[in-house]
Amino acid sequence: MLVQENLHLIRSATDGGGGQQFLYKVNQYGISAISRPQEEISQIHWDVEVIKYHETETIKFDICRNTELAEKTLIFYNDTALNEFLEKAFDYFKELGLLEGMMTKEKGA
Repeated sequence: MLVQENLHLIRSATDGGGGQQFLYKVNQYGISAISRPQEEISQIHWDVEVIKYHETETIKFDICRNTELAEKTLIFYNDTALNEFLEKAFDYFKELGLLEGMMTKEKGA
């Protein structure tokens, strides 16, 4: 079972490929984790993307490949490995939010 902390939404994958999508959110960033239907249990995995939410819509987001966290789609083959990554990602997003907030204050000063 995946971590429930910062879980924003669980829905059917919207790209037509089937499967479940878990959306996590911390500040303006988050994680999209999709588990697609597989013929064999040994093939089950999670496709994971770092995402950045649009400011006006909490469901609309873009893939974000310009963070130190991930520059490409990541694949995790079990819930335990994905949960470990999620915990690290949440900490990273919190720090990133603080840094972006500091930069915004400096520009406004």
